Amino acid sequence: MKILDYIFATRPLLHLPLWSVYLVSLHYHQEPSGEHFNLNNLFMLCALSLMGAAAYYINQIYDFDSDKLNKKLGFLQKGMLSVKELKIAYIVLSLLSLCVSLWFSWAMLVVFLQLFILGYFYSVPPMRLKDRPISGFLANSYGYGFLVPLTVMPEINISRLGLYDWIISFYFFLTIGAIYILTTLPDRRGDEATGKRTLGVVLPRISTLLLAFLLMALSVYVAFYAHFHLLMYLSLLTALLILLSIFINSPSFDLLIIKLPILLLTILAGYFYWGYMVFIIALLIANRIYYRKRLGIVYPKLM
Repeated sequence: MKILDYIFATRPLLHLPLWSVYLVSLHYHQEPSGEHFNLNNLFMLCALSLMGAAAYYINQIYDFDSDKLNKKLGFLQKGMLSVKELKIAYIVLSLLSLCVSLWFSWAMLVVFLQLFILGYFYSVPPMRLKDRPISGFLANSYGYGFLVPLTVMPEINISRLGLYDWIISFYFFLTIGAIYILTTLPDRRGDEATGKRTLGVVLPRISTLLLAFLLMALSVYVAFYAHFHLLMYLSLLTALLILLSIFINSPSFDLLIIKLPILLLTILAGYFYWGYMVFIIALLIANRIYYRKRLGIVYPKLM
């Protein structure tokens, strides 16, 4: 059970944006050449997952109070894991991820070092990027949105990249940024009570929604320009729902517009790579069983 606690403390379902962004980016990168998912791509996904898991470990240590107020799943709060155990796991997973990235190239190591630095300072004082409006936004949109798509090119050479090579990163910078802004709304009460200054705290609800809408609308244009038609429709639907949420002041609807684009992106990645969809279904079932048996709760839920 302890091993399972370590696994599920990485919050595997929160890795869906990471995995899906990588796979969708990989599809559009490989499509012109007719390449297919291979072992190197699997190793890269593993390296990203290790870095993401490490970030979630250390985040739980330094977000103990606000996670308790926001009623998030707390492995530390329930005594299932200790701070010392999470710190050791954080160091081990971070080092493994960096080693795997170096196996690909020095350029990938640079990308992963940026992810490592962002993941650390995102949660750890005194910087705590997540507690500030601009730095919290940039850490998510740049880390998950901009850097992750670059990992589909292990032998990346910045000087040789054209506009088309960058455009998928621009697209996900905008969409992940918009989704991050939306996530600050449900956590607003707990964040404000613990002194955090996220966009959801410093801006009125309507201003927060309008900012998210602007970024999502820009992503529609970027996807249209690049002929990423499926991504364009995904962004367009999300943008319309964000506008609708201005008139529907409901926490449940706010959660829906946060989770729906991630769900649609995951389905799209599963459409491109059917094995991923099989894995996600198995992961959902495993989460349901684990949380019901271990904690007596139903997780995950759409709303």
